[in-house]
Order: sequence, then structure tokens, then C-alpha cells
Amino acid sequence: MLMAVNGVATRGPEYIGLRLSADDFFALDDDGCHYELIDGVVCMSPSPTRRHQEILTDLTVLIGHYLADHPVGRLIVEVDVHFGAGLSGGDLVYRPDITFLRAERVSSAGDPMRVVPDLVVEIVSPSSRRFDNETKRFDYERLGVCEYWIIDHEQESMQFLRLVGGKYEDIVLKDGAVSSEVIEGFSLEIARIQKVLGAPKKS
Repeated sequence: MLMAVNGVATRGPEYIGLRLSADDFFALDDDGCHYELIDGVVCMSPSPTRRHQEILTDLTVLIGHYLADHPVGRLIVEVDVHFGAGLSGGDLVYRPDITFLRAERVSSAGDPMRVVPDLVVEIVSPSSRRFDNETKRFDYERLGVCEYWIIDHEQESMQFLRLVGGKYEDIVLKDGAVSSEVIEGFSLEIARIQKVLGAPKKS
């Protein structure tokens, strides 16, 4: 699809609404847009804002520095992940902002990635808030993502969830930090994220 931007023809989103398998989705040519596959239907995700990318960079650096000294797993940024089947039976491919796999699972992940991550981080945009907080939370819970962190920079809130008995429960902060059971030995100091996010309204 061609669209005009300042009088110049440029490619626009070409695949919205197509019904595809995960294999066909992974084989699509890159048209510069951000897509996910939800129950076998191609959907477009919003482009990230500057603050979104600042938070993503900060988290990636913090966790990456820890993993450099403690190689307990692999951190991957903005990668398509085939989570299996959605509720209606079609394939489900999400592109989390951050995924983490324990070291013993990295070799089996595949490329494209076809294993459920141990941890997922989503940085919420206004248009994705309900989707991240409801739809993705439900899918990540039922599919077995052990920890799910939700960072909402517009509402200045953070939520950290851990899978307990098949259901997500809030991770209780201790001494101003959240300790991950997935990234063994790692604690995220909330104050570091607040430098970009602002003081949270809730934790």
C-alpha cells in the first residue's frame, strides 16, 4: 500500500487484517510497520514514543549489566515470539518490549522464537493500555510466563506480577526494589526507573 507523506509516496501498512499462520507471518516482507499476530489475524501496534524508548533503554542497560557478570540467561529486546495458539485456535505472535529466557532454555528457543519466555516486560502506550493490562496479561498468565512487568509511563505506574499456582500475583516491593525469581539474584531499584518514569502513583 502506498501513501503520501509531504507529497512523497511511501509504503504504508500492508498486512493489517490478513489471516495467517505463524510461519506465514514470520515470512512477511518488512514494510517498516510493527505488527503482532492475534488468533491468526495480523494487527498493527503503535510506534513507540521517546519516553517509551528511554524506559526500554534504561531497563535493558540495568538488566544487561547484571547479566554480564551473572550469565543466568539471555535478554532479548523487541523480538517476535510465537506463543502458540490463541483462544480461538489461531496462532499468537506477540512482540514484547523485553523478553528474558533462563540460560538452560536459550538453546531451545529457535529463530524465530517459539518458546514462552520466563519474563516479559511491556511498556504501555495510551493506545495499548487495555490490551497490555487485560488481553496480554491473560494470555501471558494462561501460557505460563513466570513474571510479567508492566510499565505505564503516562500514568506513572509500575506493576510486577509473578505466576503462583497458575495465577498472577503482585510481587511485593522490599527496600524500594523488586526482586526477580526468574533473573536469579537480580533486584530492580524502582528509583532508577523513576528517573525516567516519574514518581509512580501505585506500585
